[in-house]
Amino acid sequence: MRALRYWALTVVVMLAVPVAALAYEIPEFTPNVVDPSGFLTPSEQEAVNAELQRIRESSHIWGAVFIVGTLDGEPIENVAVQAFEKWQLGQKDVDNGLLLVLAIDDRKSRFEVGYGLEGSITDVAALHALDDYLAPKMRGGDTEGAIVDAFGFLSRIVEQDPDAVRELEQADAGDPFYWRLGLIAWGVLLIAIWFGFPIRNRWVAHQRARLQAIDPSLSIDDEEIVKTSGPKPRWKGSLFVQAFLSINPGVFVFLLAALSIVGFVVAIISIPALMVLVAYFSGRRYASPEIYRQFLEKLARRRAEMIRIGHLKEKSPGVFEYTPAYHASQRSSSSSGSSSSSSSSGGGRSGGGGASSSW
Repeated sequence: MRALRYWALTVVVMLAVPVAALAYEIPEFTPNVVDPSGFLTPSEQEAVNAELQRIRESSHIWGAVFIVGTLDGEPIENVAVQAFEKWQLGQKDVDNGLLLVLAIDDRKSRFEVGYGLEGSITDVAALHALDDYLAPKMRGGDTEGAIVDAFGFLSRIVEQDPDAVRELEQADAGDPFYWRLGLIAWGVLLIAIWFGFPIRNRWVAHQRARLQAIDPSLSIDDEEIVKTSGPKPRWKGSLFVQAFLSINPGVFVFLLAALSIVGFVVAIISIPALMVLVAYFSGRRYASPEIYRQFLEKLARRRAEMIRIGHLKEKSPGVFEYTPAYHASQRSSSSSGSSSSSSSSGGGRSGGGGASSSW
């Protein structure tokens, strides 16, 4: 069950958060502990290197450690991948590198696993090593012991030590996944999507009609940069959009609620609140003639700016169309979007697997 939990969290993070461009500078590799700020003493580095050498001989893991003070806001996953690839940890074509990244001041950690080790060191195993072996000793200030214990557990997993395998299975089975809560939260979202949008549209139509009755001189239908002939497409209430929203963010809502009670409560409260806010702000411009005139003035300024930069032209009085320069700009924006031990750097590749945690 813990495997499903971690997999679900990984999917949510990968799909919901774009990967930022790396801004952190990766230093040169110093086998097999890269510690430019000297968080480990020379004797501690020697002890860690000795353990990494022992693990290499017993389980063929080419381990390395990268210790920094702070990541300066950079995601630790990005730093780990870039360091792994720059240093080419592990043997070429074997890809048996294993990198541990520690951000001491940020209290973050990550194991980056080479492609050849992913079958043995699963994401769940890496997370267990971080949470149950590394984190307790890091909280106690024993960085050397934390590193040694975490690598030691993963080496026992690779060697298929029965006690280590049994421990991982028990940890995986003990983590609950609340299917029923996830389904309930998803159901609330579906109700909000399939009933909330029609209610929102009726509310906006009511506000528009009320405003038109208060001041018939207002151009209620002149609300777009470019006017379209015929009826306006009702994309917000279309079956396609509603079906899309049912799946995404529907899956995220299900996972959030199923992974924890807190996530369930957040989903149940936030979904109705969000729909109320959407309805309120959608009809906010029709609250009074003054507010609506301010909206039209802002629209006129935006239209004038687009004409100035050549993205809009007037076909006939009051009728505008986008220029080729506008469409070109849209296409452009969418496309830009150590010691005596031998070195762990040997041409290996990261498989993208691993786990991140904090202490």
